Amino acid sequence: MIIQLDWFGCDPRSKWESQIHQTLEQFSTLKTISRAQVRIEQLSQQTPPYHLSVMLSVPGPDVLARSAGHTFDEALLKLTASVRKTLTMRAMKMRELDAAPRGVKAGHRG
Repeated sequence: MIIQLDWFGCDPRSKWESQIHQTLEQFSTLKTISRAQVRIEQLSQQTPPYHLSVMLSVPGPDVLARSAGHTFDEALLKLTASVRKTLTMRAMKMRELDAAPRGVKAGHRG
């Protein structure tokens, strides 16, 4: 996985970077990710000041998510929940499409 981190309004912090890497690794267990772009913004003139956005290049449509929080941890938690929800909903949709309708017997049973 290729990871690109863009920092705006704040300096890169190793703690935040490691948290982002751990979060992306968790996402990769749900779906294969070829590229991840994460934007970290700290805007002192706005409330809430922390804004995060992510774009994950995955098989099928890319996953886009944004979040905001009063702390970095809050924004990251919201972003994680949003991406996890998107990935699990897509997985459920794929299972529904792959499954046979109720009451249909398998073809080999006759």
